[in-house]
Amino acid sequence: MGVQRSIDMAIETRDKIDGEITILNEIVHNNSVVNQLENRGLKRTTDLESVQQGTLVISAHGVSPAVIERAKEKGLNVVDSTCPLVTVLHKAADFLIKRDYTVIIFGDPNHDEMKGVKGRHPEKTYVIRKIESVDDLPEIEGKVGFISQSTQSMELFDKAAEIVQQKYPDVKIRNTICEATRKRQTSIVDLAPRMDLVIVVGSQTSANSMRLAQISSKFGIQTYLIDHAEEIQAEWLRDKVNVGITAGASTPDWLINDVITRIRKLAPNSDEDILVFDEKNVE
Repeated sequence: MGVQRSIDMAIETRDKIDGEITILNEIVHNNSVVNQLENRGLKRTTDLESVQQGTLVISAHGVSPAVIERAKEKGLNVVDSTCPLVTVLHKAADFLIKRDYTVIIFGDPNHDEMKGVKGRHPEKTYVIRKIESVDDLPEIEGKVGFISQSTQSMELFDKAAEIVQQKYPDVKIRNTICEATRKRQTSIVDLAPRMDLVIVVGSQTSANSMRLAQISSKFGIQTYLIDHAEEIQAEWLRDKVNVGITAGASTPDWLINDVITRIRKLAPNSDEDILVFDEKNVE
């Protein structure tokens, strides 16, 4: 939902507003979508100071309030397309910090989402990428809050939470992994063991797409993470009966449909019926 909303807001901004429009960071972490928007005339930058005029679109991953304030100081028109599910994470951090908690976030410090959250309260926030990093955290006086990047691994978050609780007895733990990520991780655990091959449609820059591929691979299933359908090779399908397809939260439906079309074309027995079962709405 949040991904499509951000894409739609960027396109609507281009259709309604004249002049220069620049997206700050990638609108979503999907190369095909990023290229599509660039072809529509939407520029992209990672450096706010390089934008001198026009409209600035904030990506789905959000930014700190200081970035938006700076953009307005520069006289830019700001369109904020931050995913509402990322905003949940912002609100969780704000809630804890206003109540004198020091917040630890389990996520990638270099991810756009984490930069936005940490930028809100840098002096009261720690971001850790790995479970082992808990040992490197300093002693913290007072209350501690532990939350997560919205696209984090559920399994790793639970393990990290146990270690954080051992180190900081006075800790409040809140799982802020978004529902879209949770459902995908749950479904790949069900899907992968039943398949001969799994194809994950998503970009290498998409944290949740990468995790889906990692989870599938843990079952010993041949797994490929692809940006688009043209990457699929005919030899992948040789001797395969059941092929599973899943996608990252930032992957639009048209890319998934392209994958199905290409599999139909490349399958060794493409002259026979290839049945497609849609399990995405199965609880």
